[in-house]
Amino acid sequence: EQAAAMCKGAAVTCTSVTKEQKKEQPPKLYDLTTLQREANRLFGYTAKQTLDYAQSLYEKKLLTYPRTDSQYLTEDMGQTAQHLVSDLLGLLPFAQGLDLTPEVGRILNSKKVSDHHAIIPTAEFVKQGFTGLAESECKLMNLVCSKLLCAVAAPHKYETVTAVFSCVGNEFTAKGKTVKHPGWKALEDAYRAKTKDAEPKKEGAEKALPELTEGQTLSVSAAIVKEGKSSPPQHFTEDTLLSAMETAGKDDMPEDAERKGLGTPATRAGILEKLVSAGFLER
Repeated sequence: EQAAAMCKGAAVTCTSVTKEQKKEQPPKLYDLTTLQREANRLFGYTAKQTLDYAQSLYEKKLLTYPRTDSQYLTEDMGQTAQHLVSDLLGLLPFAQGLDLTPEVGRILNSKKVSDHHAIIPTAEFVKQGFTGLAESECKLMNLVCSKLLCAVAAPHKYETVTAVFSCVGNEFTAKGKTVKHPGWKALEDAYRAKTKDAEPKKEGAEKALPELTEGQTLSVSAAIVKEGKSSPPQHFTEDTLLSAMETAGKDDMPEDAERKGLGTPATRAGILEKLVSAGFLER
C-alpha cells in the first residue's frame, strides 16, 4: 500500500528492454490417446465415445485405424499426405482462403511407427466429404483434419518483450508478446472460430507492449495493489486422467520397456468405463 501511494503520479523510468525471438513448433498428429483427450476437452466426449465414433469412421473407410500409439506416418506416405493436405484445403470450410505451404517431411518418421501410423483422414473421405455422417462423427473428422493441416504448417513465431521500470526506488517488470508470423496457429484459430464448442482463450495471456526504449520516462496514472489466491488442484477430467494413465510410473520404467503407463491406447477407455459402471468412479 505504501509503495502504491508513493508511485501514484510519480515519474517512472524504463531501465531495460529485453527482446527475444521465439518459435512454437506445430503439434504432432493424433494417436488414440491425444484424440480422446482433445475430444473430451472440446466436446465433452468420454474416451469410449471417441473410440466408438473413430471405429465407426474407420469401418466406413473414412479414417485410418484408430487404436494406435504413434503420432507419425511412415516415410513412404509422403506423396499420400501431400495430396491429402491439398484436397482437404478445398474441402474444409474453416481452411478456405488460408495460405499453407505444407512441410510434410515433419510428420514422417518410420522409426516412431510400431504397428499402426497416426490417425489421419483417408482418400475415401476426400471423395465423400461429410455427407451422411452423424454430428458426432462430423466433429471428430473436422478435429482430425484440422490436426493434419496444423501439423504440416509453418512454426508459430513471436517476440517476447520484458521491460524493467524504476519508480521511487521500486523496481517493476512488464512482459508482452508480439506475434511475428502466426504459422500453424492461424489454422487452429480458424478451426476454433468455426467450432461452436471452441475453448475460450486462456485468461492472463500476455499482451503486446507499446514500443519502449531504455531511459524513456513515463508517468504513473494509477497504482493498484491486487490480492490473489492460488486454486487447489482440480479434479481429473477424462482428458487429464488419460494423460496421467499414459505417463504413470514412467520414471521407474526401464528405457526399453515395451509398454509404459496404465493400459494401452486401445484399453484405457474400457478401464475407465468399467470403473464408472462398477461405481468406483463417477463422472
